[in-house]
Amino acid sequence: MKTDVRYQNGFLYEHHGAWYVRYYQRTSKEDGTRQLNHASKHLGRSKDFRNISDVALCRASFMQTINRDRLSANSRITLTAFVEGAYLPWTKEERRASTSKGHHEIWINHIRDHVGNLHLREFRTVDASRMLRAIAKANDLTTTTLQHIKSVLSTIFTYAKNEGAFDGANPVDGVLIPRHAKEPGETHAYDLGQVLQLLDRLPLLEKSLVATAALAGLRQGELRGLEWTDYTGTELVIKRSIWMSVVNLPKTRASRDSVPVIPALAEILDEYRKSMGNPEAGGVFHCGDGRPVCVDKLGRRVIRRALAGIRLPWYCWHAFRRGLASNLYEIGAQDKVVQRILRHSKPHVTRERYIKVFDRTVLDAAGKVQARIEELRQAKEDRRQLELKFGDNGSLQSLADGGFLPFSPVKPPFSHQTSTGSVVSYSK
Repeated sequence: MKTDVRYQNGFLYEHHGAWYVRYYQRTSKEDGTRQLNHASKHLGRSKDFRNISDVALCRASFMQTINRDRLSANSRITLTAFVEGAYLPWTKEERRASTSKGHHEIWINHIRDHVGNLHLREFRTVDASRMLRAIAKANDLTTTTLQHIKSVLSTIFTYAKNEGAFDGANPVDGVLIPRHAKEPGETHAYDLGQVLQLLDRLPLLEKSLVATAALAGLRQGELRGLEWTDYTGTELVIKRSIWMSVVNLPKTRASRDSVPVIPALAEILDEYRKSMGNPEAGGVFHCGDGRPVCVDKLGRRVIRRALAGIRLPWYCWHAFRRGLASNLYEIGAQDKVVQRILRHSKPHVTRERYIKVFDRTVLDAAGKVQARIEELRQAKEDRRQLELKFGDNGSLQSLADGGFLPFSPVKPPFSHQTSTGSVVSYSK
């Protein structure tokens, strides 16, 4: 008999001033068979909840207990049944919408066809290793994509351990990425000169968006979630992020912070605000209907065209954020300062993924090496001239070889006339 591992959300309803959740529960009958029946759980009185969101949170907490108990009791669940019946529904409840969508796509496009009928509790590191090699062989994927696939698979088992559906060490932790996988493509950043050229060519809405991304480092979702109440004239307070139509908190706790607004950016934002009728509240970037703009569409249709006018490719919105990190680094800002402005949780993310060294910076560094070489050559020539001035005998020859004066140089001979008129020479 096929085991029912369907993840239940439960049906929420209000009755006689109280909230309940209805769900399915299997019960055993006297003849040994099991029957699926409805069950209800009283969540609390209606007046005890501030709003429907609080009720939904209470329901989700209770249903996780129901689902966990059912999964823990079944040791023969296949990996496919667990992921599709429990893990993916859990990501919709507990993770950001964009994260849930990404995990669902990786499972469908890359993992599911390679799992077969493997049972969850029988899955080993060797299975994950073979799976990654098969995925890499079947698709021309980069090491970054394979790392994402490995991360999703690892998270599946972390969740299974937390729900009691899997015991032991996470079998994905020791899996190696295939050595012959394709290297990821190079990421790019716009330098400050390119940003200024672009701003001169854009309409006011797009100009304000690009300036905020390039001079304050906001992400796409943060640009869409920005409201006028978040802008003080000298800083932007990042409180929300919008992905598609879903409003979330910013990506991490470190992301929920303020960023400075330099006068050049304030001038552009103030001009844009004036063109919108000086609103005191509401979304900053919209097309007149109050709904957040689609920054991807503006990037493809407007900004790409403006970049083509200055013979630059469109590298996507994140290139402005990388550009801010790289521009700050170029003018001497410390890593910790760049991390704070970009609001990263960990400094290595800023250093390894965001700071780009522009070509002119490399040329300047090479120029400084050449200048130092010239200084050393000149110093050597000066020592040679000093040697020629004092003569070319004795240990001064070491100067011509690039050495230093000895501690006790040989003194030149001197003479002394005796009382008899003879001359005696001395040398030391």
